[in-house]
Amino acid sequence: MSNHYNYFELLSLCNKNILITGANGMLGLAFKEVINSCAPSANVYAPGKEVLNITDIAQVLECRNFEPDFIIHCAALVNADYCEDHEEEAFSIIVGGTKNIIELAKICHSKVFYPQSFLIYDGEELPITESTIPNPLSIYGRLKLMAENILTDEMPESLIVRMAGFFGGREVDKNFVGKITLHMAEIMKEGINYIEIGDRVWQPTFTNDLAYNSLVLLSNNNKGVYCMSSHGKASFFELASLIVSSLGISERMKIHKVSSLSVSKNERAKRPEVADIENKRLKSENLDRQRSWQVSLVEYLNHPYFTNLIQ
Repeated sequence: MSNHYNYFELLSLCNKNILITGANGMLGLAFKEVINSCAPSANVYAPGKEVLNITDIAQVLECRNFEPDFIIHCAALVNADYCEDHEEEAFSIIVGGTKNIIELAKICHSKVFYPQSFLIYDGEELPITESTIPNPLSIYGRLKLMAENILTDEMPESLIVRMAGFFGGREVDKNFVGKITLHMAEIMKEGINYIEIGDRVWQPTFTNDLAYNSLVLLSNNNKGVYCMSSHGKASFFELASLIVSSLGISERMKIHKVSSLSVSKNERAKRPEVADIENKRLKSENLDRQRSWQVSLVEYLNHPYFTNLIQ
């Protein structure tokens, strides 16, 4: 675990009961790892979707026996392109599931943490801050915003963190870093030594950094909306270039930059061309624990999973 994380900042989580939904996903896994490392005396119940189906109210309410002090609600249908063609299923999981979590939280008097996606924004107003008015471009974004609004209306003491696009979880990394490293490993075995990458701009942010910073907020009993992203921004091309150099495969894999328009035409869900989030409230409250995306990405890629992947 990173030396950047400070055990003392999470002391108030000691002996608390923490329920993590969607615990086998990228973000849920990060919360488990950070809590186990920095707040090991917390009591964590972290079921995956195979154990806890958040659309089943009976299953959700069974968690009242755990008496959670905090509910970290990571469970969602996060494939934005899939949501475009499966709106009813997406609504059931994203909105219906959140309503069920609210019912559990009311019974147990739990504080709810809700991770929000940057896809609730259209990218027209930059940088994005807590005062930026959301305008989702996709079904996924609209449903995530709907769920957030229901939560804040019914449980105003909740904590919502609107996060930049992220990487993390190694084997379960379903975003760009996880996909591109696996793809490069596969094509290098086939003797292919180049790849085309688009120039869309985002803020690659390490899930463990997001989890740690969010736990700092929970430990301080903060509420309301925060924006959270790594320091700096990068195009997918710049990100891929650092991946190649960090993994030591610059001689085996060349990166060619192409327009993001050639990539977006294959996407079902519309996304903002630039998503530049500013940690305005975090900074004003001296609670910004994010790092530069370059530092956290290099740390992430240093894991044996990636070195073994590209051998």
